[in-house]
Amino acid sequence: MSGNSNDAVIQTSRVEQIIDKVCATLAAIVAIGLCVFHLLSASPFLLMNNTEQAVVHGVFIVCFFLLVNRLKTKTRQENRIRFSKFFGGSALISGIFLLLFVYPPIFGRSPFNADEKSIIQWIFIASTVLFVIHLAAKKDTALAKTVGVIDRISLPLVDLALMVTTVLCAIEVITLRNSNGPAAYSGYQYLIMILFMFASLFIGFRALGRILPALCILFIIYALFGRYLPGVWESARMSVMRLGSYLSLSSEGLFGSALGTAANFIFLFVLFGSVLSFIGAGNFFVKIAHAAFGRVCGGPAQAAIYSSMLMGMVNGSGAANVVTTGTFTIPLMKKIGFDAETAGAVESVASTGGQIMPPVMGAVAFLMADATGLSYATICMAALIPAILYYLTLSVSVLLYSHKKKIPVCTPEPGAETTWQIFKKGWYYFMPIILLIVMMVAGYSVKRAALITILLSLVIGVITNPRNFTLRNLKNLCVQSAKSMMTVSIACLIAGIIVGAINVTGFGLKISGLIASLSGGSILLMGILTAVVCILLGMGLPTSACYIVLSILIAPAMITIGVSLPAAHLFILYYGVIAAITPPVALAVFAAIGISGGEMWKTGFQAMKLGIAGLLIPFIFLFNNELLMYNSVTQTFAMSPVVLLSIVTAMLGCGILSIALFGWFGRNLYRLERLILIPCAVALMLKEPLWGNIAGAVVAVLVLGNVYITYKKERRILT
Repeated sequence: MSGNSNDAVIQTSRVEQIIDKVCATLAAIVAIGLCVFHLLSASPFLLMNNTEQAVVHGVFIVCFFLLVNRLKTKTRQENRIRFSKFFGGSALISGIFLLLFVYPPIFGRSPFNADEKSIIQWIFIASTVLFVIHLAAKKDTALAKTVGVIDRISLPLVDLALMVTTVLCAIEVITLRNSNGPAAYSGYQYLIMILFMFASLFIGFRALGRILPALCILFIIYALFGRYLPGVWESARMSVMRLGSYLSLSSEGLFGSALGTAANFIFLFVLFGSVLSFIGAGNFFVKIAHAAFGRVCGGPAQAAIYSSMLMGMVNGSGAANVVTTGTFTIPLMKKIGFDAETAGAVESVASTGGQIMPPVMGAVAFLMADATGLSYATICMAALIPAILYYLTLSVSVLLYSHKKKIPVCTPEPGAETTWQIFKKGWYYFMPIILLIVMMVAGYSVKRAALITILLSLVIGVITNPRNFTLRNLKNLCVQSAKSMMTVSIACLIAGIIVGAINVTGFGLKISGLIASLSGGSILLMGILTAVVCILLGMGLPTSACYIVLSILIAPAMITIGVSLPAAHLFILYYGVIAAITPPVALAVFAAIGISGGEMWKTGFQAMKLGIAGLLIPFIFLFNNELLMYNSVTQTFAMSPVVLLSIVTAMLGCGILSIALFGWFGRNLYRLERLILIPCAVALMLKEPLWGNIAGAVVAVLVLGNVYITYKKERRILT
């Protein structure tokens, strides 16, 4: 008997291995197709409108994700529990709908028509029967074995059904959007669009976790049943059919502008970052940063900051960048004396900040350009000074920490290459980034600039390391690019449910009015409320999804009370990014402690301390638009003497703030000295009043001058 059982297990494992190989092969084919499709669509050889490109991109990404992350068969008991939960939940939800809205409609007229009521009834009946069968199949009986076999067969069929639903819905969406006929949809079209709406939620749950799909479900419920709410929260009547068709076909839905931005712009830059890593640019950036800063106190940490910045701005994910560069930089920091928590914190803060550094900004700049109507070049210009302040403060903080903790200066190994020698060997890795900036400034389209820089990067790779260009490596490059894009695209896909529900119900205007009234017209209070919401949402959402949701819900309220358009949207972006280093759910910190071995809470709080600029600078440019090179009166972007003065005072303020937080300036600072320096730093960062800038500078000079004089006296006594 046991022999037969072992044979069955071996047979099952062999089947699993075969399925894994087939799925991996198909996933590689889909990834290659995705990359080729986007390169062709950016060229003159394949002409597609934005809608078609978004739909095709969505199909590729969904199919790739389902192939790479297929539902795996587990033990019979685990499968039984998994399906019991699913069917039990379906029976419970459909039963509640039946009681409240069908038999009889307690709240008056039911939001469901006769066909929809019939579907709900059958879902309830089928789910209840299957739930009871799974409950009864506990023991090792013929029923349990039969249910186990059916469950094992059903898992691959679930993924196949999701892929088929996605493809069929995509075909209908392209057909209907390109048709000029009347908007009369068949029963099949309604069905496939509704099925895809729910399929996308299931895919989002598997790819992103519970938070974003749960938000989507809440907005679907509000769209369907908001008509029963009192007062201003009441919404127009919306049927499931109308909602499903709107979310599938509207430019604010599943295949809407968010996914369109991912398809038209973001993927090309994700591919650009993958190609740079593939040709060796990532290793070059780490080496040259280490050579440049290795001879200063805490040199490996400075190298980590700037190499992570270079890779982070094209990577698009703080956590992914930590894994990429942190495997090299974190052990080096620990080797020279940094504790595990600080080493992990430095890498997580540096990697996260890449998403706010132009010219690529982790590809969120394209979403911002779409949401604000400002050009991509304008967004980059506005984000430049705050990003420089972010990294300047981080660099100064690490330097002060290194001196305070007496981290030794690294002595280069005999025969070690200098910065100039490393630069001469790999200067060409800077060419694609420089060319990208030049083409953007010259006015070339974003897609064309990305395509040319990708091709240039590949040419550089072929010339410098032709042996690396094997079919297997190129396949891995495409697969890695698709994996890097999965979460962003799926987040943009299902975030379309929230965007569509907000637009169709008018919820955005209602929540904006509520937030504006809560703030009482105070920009500071509005900023605090927005920061809290951004961090809470950003803990569980990718930066792109967080920005999409909050740019619709909160940015209009900020603009209503007098915040400028670029300041409002950059504020939301900054705090969505900062959530990656904010405990308890700090994805970049989680990635860092996996390498450093540090404790999560200590690493998280040290990261917040190091990333203080990211927390304060957004509040500064809410009041001081000059940091964005933006004139709120003329609504133009330009450099001016006032802008230069604001930049200088902000840099001084950030430096003084770092001194106050880390408590070192030649010697350890007393607590009172640190407390005095904090308001001085804030006064220097603010634009007005002018006397505040002057007072902050004078008091800071007096305090730091006294610190320096006492430090010199202590040294004379010791010597």
